[in-house]
Amino acid sequence: MVSEHQIIALVERFEHKLERLKNLYADAKWQIKQLEDENKSLNKDLRAQQQLVRELQKKPAVSEKNTPKSKDSSIIVKDNLSNTDTNARLKQQLDEYIRELERCIAHLSSLS
Repeated sequence: MVSEHQIIALVERFEHKLERLKNLYADAKWQIKQLEDENKSLNKDLRAQQQLVRELQKKPAVSEKNTPKSKDSSIIVKDNLSNTDTNARLKQQLDEYIRELERCIAHLSSLS
């Protein structure tokens, strides 16, 4: 037969376990709320980034229309160079332009 003290001890253990479960539930509920808030924020950031990517993808098409033709660019480069500039200076400048273009391409590629 189970004594009164044993029943009281079982009830106290049950109450203690119930209190722990309530605390775990409250913690889990708080964590879910935090994760939902973070998810909303990340989705908002994602939409903003996607919008930026769409805008950047449209820009090259627009800027290509405004880019001078290759024969025109040789005239522009020629006009921009002073008489003292040498082929080495021109090559260095073109290398800088190429590096800048590669950096821009890499940046645009990383966005998609």
